[in-house]
Amino acid sequence: MVATSQAPVSDATVIPRVGVAVFVLNEQGHVLVGKRTGSHGAGTIALPGGHLELHESFYECAARETYEETGLLLQLPDALPPSQLLSPSSPVHSRPSLGTSTQSAPTSRPPTPLQFITAQNSVHMKDHGERGDGKHYVTIFMKASVKPDPASPVAQARIMEPNKCLGWAWVPIPYLRNTAHRQQELQMLQMSAASEGRSLPVSIDKLLEADSLAQALQEADETNLSPGVDSPLSPSLQNSQRLPAQHPALDHAEAVAWAQADDFMRGAPLFQPLVNVLIDNPALPLA
Repeated sequence: MVATSQAPVSDATVIPRVGVAVFVLNEQGHVLVGKRTGSHGAGTIALPGGHLELHESFYECAARETYEETGLLLQLPDALPPSQLLSPSSPVHSRPSLGTSTQSAPTSRPPTPLQFITAQNSVHMKDHGERGDGKHYVTIFMKASVKPDPASPVAQARIMEPNKCLGWAWVPIPYLRNTAHRQQELQMLQMSAASEGRSLPVSIDKLLEADSLAQALQEADETNLSPGVDSPLSPSLQNSQRLPAQHPALDHAEAVAWAQADDFMRGAPLFQPLVNVLIDNPALPLA
């Protein structure tokens, strides 16, 4: 007999939970990210996604969670994986709200059908200030383009669950990768200090915000708009991420996208599974 005081099976500090996260791509090939609030990972920047439900495929979960959180429909695959054909029904295609359209909008990029890309095993996930061993999550990462819509050629995500997400923004993939590497370097700095019996005076998010501000002021100084300001971090960390003007290869539109992404994130850290998957898989095909 199970004791009534036993933690519920949904508790990720007791048993591993499975989450699905989606790299949702728009017509420009940028990735959708949101500011999490009110739940696990609150205060971080994360992809659309959520918990895998009982008897649910990765494909169905990805499409359902993306629609529930953003109001966006994903480009579904023309055919499901062979193993899912053994199921009595095809879950992804069976929901009317997630169904396909017979029309397609013109686009400069061929749409990416919903597909599995990798999985990440995060065995000690801790929210800010959380003690103990943390949570254990296995995150399934999927990717897909927003389904082209002739009536709305520019994909626009809506805040469907304001208790879970404060806002959405489209960010360039290189910006996301750079942010992950920058955050990892700050975390390594934090771990190095801890191993020496020291602690950083502020949290990772404050360090990220301070470094972003210092780099922005440095960038302004290079264009003679303000006095120079030294970054509070080491030279190696200062070089870990650059603002748009320090990327001569960026065209104007991409430079604007980088600046908008920086303004949206404002030093907020990435959700740790997202950092891990980008760091562990540098050649992961996201576009």
